[in-house]
Amino acid sequence: MTLAALAAHADRLARADMRALIAEPGRDEALVLEAAGLVFDARRQRLDLEAWSALHGAAAAARVPDAFAALMGGAVVNATEGRPALHGACRNPQRLGDAALARRLSEARARTAAFADTFDAPGALDGHPLRRIVNIGIGGSDLGPRFVYDALKAWRREGVEARFVSNLDPADLDDALEGAQAETTLIVVVSKSFTTQETLMNGQAARDWLAARLGEAGANARLCAATAAPDKAAAFGVDAARIFPFEEGVGGRYSLWSPAGISIELAVGARHYSRLLHGARVMDDHVMAAPPHANMAIAKGLVDAWNRAARRLPSRCVAAYSSRLERLPAYLQQLEMESLGKSVTHDGKALAAGHSGALVWGGRGSDLQHSVFQWLHQGQNEAPVDFIALKDPVFMEDPRARALNANLAAQGAALTTGRAGGEGALGAHLAIAGGRASSTILLPGLSPESLGALVALHEHKVVVEAALYGLNPFDQWGVELGKALARDLLSGDTGGFDPVALDLARLLGLDAS
Repeated sequence: MTLAALAAHADRLARADMRALIAEPGRDEALVLEAAGLVFDARRQRLDLEAWSALHGAAAAARVPDAFAALMGGAVVNATEGRPALHGACRNPQRLGDAALARRLSEARARTAAFADTFDAPGALDGHPLRRIVNIGIGGSDLGPRFVYDALKAWRREGVEARFVSNLDPADLDDALEGAQAETTLIVVVSKSFTTQETLMNGQAARDWLAARLGEAGANARLCAATAAPDKAAAFGVDAARIFPFEEGVGGRYSLWSPAGISIELAVGARHYSRLLHGARVMDDHVMAAPPHANMAIAKGLVDAWNRAARRLPSRCVAAYSSRLERLPAYLQQLEMESLGKSVTHDGKALAAGHSGALVWGGRGSDLQHSVFQWLHQGQNEAPVDFIALKDPVFMEDPRARALNANLAAQGAALTTGRAGGEGALGAHLAIAGGRASSTILLPGLSPESLGALVALHEHKVVVEAALYGLNPFDQWGVELGKALARDLLSGDTGGFDPVALDLARLLGLDAS
């Protein structure tokens, strides 16, 4: 069974009554999976068991388990750059066949943990306590650490806060440094290549801010870096003892498990960061050992590929019914859209229409109910919804939490069943068609372990989709052109620009000619 053949199943089910689909015998057992403490419930998808079996046939044809094994074993899975993808190995070095690489990953982990542990001492920052961490990075060097930091607020070090700088707008760094005392501030510069314009310019401005208040020696003592180019970090002025290298095979959007996640480790401490890695490892173990029909990552990837490739739905909404998970949609945007936003297969041939990742968007429930849910219920287009919820009994003791989760359950029901509008013109306005798909992911409370499992689940489901589509999820050539053109424009090399771009540059004050 190929992915293209699934369109016939999508056509067959296009007008099926969702309530009849939900009532199909055996469907609960097939579409509700548990792993690493998480529950994935896909019963509200426009699927029957025949289509689900066909989807698993497509996964078998795409050799999805082999893709997992190649990833976790350190094989070269990023063919265009000739690299492995080592994010899974950062938390599972023992799975690698390359003993030297496994040793380097373990040593990198030990170094960041030891560095984080030094801040248990009150005068660890050149005789002063740590009070402010300023993480300077962009893309994966910002989105992952920022998301996890927010999610793990309950485990942060007392008296220590982290702020994040990604934008070249000077206000971004100004806001991150607002109210900070230079003596108690640590600047963390995170850049894989250590050539990223936004990061280096902001890093230099932050270093200048320190030096103006503490002198060069004081600034140097409060500067550290995570990078795959340690020589460039040293040339930037970072002391070798505070440069934390990571491997070229660690992609930015997958990098929070590596030294690129050092701000997380500094903010919550090495012990809680290790718990995050442990939760991800439990999901890794499940993905590697579970048979396909019981494998949560395969199920999640198949559902998303079904909606994108077979049903031709271009987007998916992520509704996180937890304030601490507010940044999850933004994190998943980069993880999925940078990984799966491709137009060609591994061998450079054009992908079939719809055989690439969906647009990912969303936000925090129940806020979304007062903004985009009108479009989800009555708009002309369908976007499947992922509801993310906590089922923590302690959390549910608060009546507000009970109301929050009641809203989640009700919204899923409303998307499925809709409402008859009644007679007359007003009835047409009141009618809600229903029959719109959603899935639910339940966490057993929000902890470092459950968060690690949630992130690892989505990393692995990207591998599933990539195998089904036949594309490379580990490169990102599409982000490079605009950056290169920006460098050309700033240097005055405008030969490759059209007249509109040159006029816009003039209007923006760049004096291009």
